[in-house]
Amino acid sequence: MAEHEPIVLPEETPPAQVAAELKEMLETVAKEIDSLDPLRKMLLSKVIQQRSGMSVEDWLKAAESLDILMEALGRLGRIEDTGRRCRILSMLAQWKGKLERLADCFSMAAQEAGSFIKDPEELAGSLAALAYREQVVHRMIGEIEQLAAS
Repeated sequence: MAEHEPIVLPEETPPAQVAAELKEMLETVAKEIDSLDPLRKMLLSKVIQQRSGMSVEDWLKAAESLDILMEALGRLGRIEDTGRRCRILSMLAQWKGKLERLADCFSMAAQEAGSFIKDPEELAGSLAALAYREQVVHRMIGEIEQLAAS
């Protein structure tokens, strides 16, 4: 797993920026999986699908959709139609549970990493990457909750 320093965003991060970071993080996950040998690629892809409820490819499509929805909501004056705004918020609310499963997937991977990675430096890098990924997903969930409360 590639080592990735968490991006520290200001507290007032626009929702679209958080969605874009989610999309970028998932693209990195997909690239890492694609770089594996066929057996590991198949096993890891299957584990992600089982634990998160969606394949990596489906998560990439979802991230694109979330990015578009969050950007639409974040633009001033973009969605003045209350009905349309409510429909978008409803769609985002449906994603919250799915995103929680994805965050749990990264958390569980971190708990199990020590069983598969014996090199301490490599383990530390993998744990940092998994913590970052879980953090990105939780920020996205937080943005959805914040938009629903507004």
